[in-house]
Order: sequence, then C-alpha cells, then structure tokens
Amino acid sequence: MENKKKYETPLHYMMAFVGGFFGVYTILSFCDLFGNAQTANMIYFVTDLLGHDFTDACLRLGGVFLFVAAIALTVWLPKHSRIDLQVASLFLDAAAAVMAGLFPADIHPVLALYPFFFATAFQWNSFKGAKGFASSTLFSTNNLKQFTMAATEVLLNKDKTHTVKAKFFGCTLLFFHVGVACSFVARSFIGPRSIWLALIPLSISLYTVCLANDWLPLSVTAGAEERG
Repeated sequence: MENKKKYETPLHYMMAFVGGFFGVYTILSFCDLFGNAQTANMIYFVTDLLGHDFTDACLRLGGVFLFVAAIALTVWLPKHSRIDLQVASLFLDAAAAVMAGLFPADIHPVLALYPFFFATAFQWNSFKGAKGFASSTLFSTNNLKQFTMAATEVLLNKDKTHTVKAKFFGCTLLFFHVGVACSFVARSFIGPRSIWLALIPLSISLYTVCLANDWLPLSVTAGAEERG
C-alpha cells in the first residue's frame, strides 16, 4: 500500500502525457477527430442520422459500443478475474498505438479511431487520479476547472489548504500538454508511425506499476530506489 501511494502520482502524470500524445495524434491523423472521448462522436452520430449519412452513423455507433464495452469490462473484470486493470490498460494502449501506425492512409477516419475508443475508455477507468483527487488522464476540461478553482482559492481567497490540489491539477495539465507538444513534433517529422513513440512512456508506466505493486525482483527495486 505504501508503494502504491509513492508511485501513484508520477504514474498519473505519465498517463496524462500518454493521453495528450494520443489525443493530438488522432486529431492530426484522422480528420480533426478526437479519439480519447465520445462527446463529439455522439454529436456527429446524431447529425449523420439527420443528414441521412447512414454509413458514417453506423461507424460512429460502433465506436460508441466499443467505448461502452471497454468501460463495462473495467467494472466486470475486478469481480471475475485477477487481471490488473492498469497493466491491461497499458497493453491495450500499446496495441492501439501499434495498430494505428499500420493503418493504410485511405482508412475511414472513424474506423481508424476504433482502437483508441476502446483503449482510452479502458484507461479512463483504470487510471482515475491520485492524491485522493479524481482526475482524467485523457482530456483536460475538468482538470482545468479543478485547477482554476483551487488556484483561485489560493491566490485570491488566500486559502493555502488548496495548494496541493492546485499543484496536482496544474501538473496534470502540464504533462498532458507536454504530451501534446511531443506528439505534434513527432507527427510533423516522422509521420503516421510517430504513434509508435508512445510505447516509450507506456513502457515507463508499466515499470512504475511493477514498482508500485512490488512485482520486480528485490535487487532491481533496490537499485531503482538508490538511483531515486
């Protein structure tokens, strides 16, 4: 339990970096579509139905079902298996990244988002926050709201008890948008296969999960602590 507390915050920040990396990649690669959430996809589903574009509507509905299925799995698995949700999420994210880098250039953009719809929904329910704060690693709206509220309390209302909250949500926003910046630069120079670079922070996150759960050999863990 002590190890989990020690590593939960850096793990949260690293997954926020991944969320930003994935988010801008999907926007740049698939017709300005955001693959980390469903709000825009469901709006377009309604407009496609009303506009009689039933092919796109069906594809978007498929994306909704994948998103819902992933969330349902995160609720069902802990009660029916010994699968660690965070480890499963990291492997799903890695699989989505590998698949996206292999897609042909002419793939339908909504279809290309399917791996992200599933993997990011699973991530949303597997990495829920840290320090007792609920926080998404996949999108920024609520994180920005919470940061603004806490910062206002600290700076304008002179209530220092909100300092930890302000720093936590501020760092989450920072890591998310550093991920955005890195993904943008990588996509500009490397092209579609730049998504494979997400395997680096995902590997770091997997290592951190192993440290948090004491899954590594004692000698490896001791060496990591000495370097820290």
